[in-house]
Amino acid sequence: MDFSQLKQKYKFLEEILNLYDILDKPLVEKGQNEEHFNICNSFPWLKGDNEGEYKKFCKKLLNNLLLLSNSNYGDGNFFKYCDVLYMWMYFEIKEKGIPNDITKQIFDETTQMINVTLSKTPCPYLNFNENYHEPKKLMKLRIFEYNTSTFVNTLKDIKSLNNCSCLKYIYECINIYKEMHSKYCLGGRNLNPTNKDTCDIVNKFHTNYSNYIHKIYESTYELPSLSDDITTPYIIGCPLYEKEQGLSSSNDNQSDNSIFLYVPKVLGTMAGVSSLLGLLYKVMQIFIKIYSKYSILVNKIYLLNETS
Repeated sequence: MDFSQLKQKYKFLEEILNLYDILDKPLVEKGQNEEHFNICNSFPWLKGDNEGEYKKFCKKLLNNLLLLSNSNYGDGNFFKYCDVLYMWMYFEIKEKGIPNDITKQIFDETTQMINVTLSKTPCPYLNFNENYHEPKKLMKLRIFEYNTSTFVNTLKDIKSLNNCSCLKYIYECINIYKEMHSKYCLGGRNLNPTNKDTCDIVNKFHTNYSNYIHKIYESTYELPSLSDDITTPYIIGCPLYEKEQGLSSSNDNQSDNSIFLYVPKVLGTMAGVSSLLGLLYKVMQIFIKIYSKYSILVNKIYLLNETS
């Protein structure tokens, strides 16, 4: 999951994606938090950090923790903003090769300083590199979890420019949920201590999607329940996925298997026939695509014969 790509594809999530960009900015050591950075030079267990990568990470983490603490998070945004910090930590740790034990020590010491010295409430510790299966997929579910109201507000307006990208994100989360629930949580697998943290995130997605999205917008968007077998949706009112992304016909191997077809909205209002019409339209579009490729091939063969 690349956050720069997320920002292009899902503009309705602009708030948290902009925050990620702020957290990911290069550190300015001579800035307003300069006096606090000395703590990262004083840790005895960082004296063997010959390359200075651990100390750089310490200062950058401290800077970001201070940034969120000084902003006081705002009403209801504490865990949402902390979660963006955890995602930034995941990619930073992976890139710099910071061991988990060093990460934990740095986090504990810096948050204690913020709590005691500045009387601020820092984010609690969470490291996606520890005890979590397939972190990037879980991050998508967590973004949904802490931004459910954003998804709800986007879906309220059927004519919203962000409507299709919002639905696409939801379907991606549905597929992630089904895959990970089956792999780690089904049949008592959730009782395995190594699966607990993963299943907590998976199950929270189930709760939020079922109560706030499916329950309210099932009929409007023909959204599947999480027990349905459908994993390749067509979405009434949305453009063909390849056209929406500006992809060429040669780039067919996408990691996301969702299909988005444009069906006139009037068809979506015809009770009892929208699903059938949507399926027929889907088949027709596939046939047209195959026929077009076949016609081009025949034309090329004809031209070759003419020139020879």
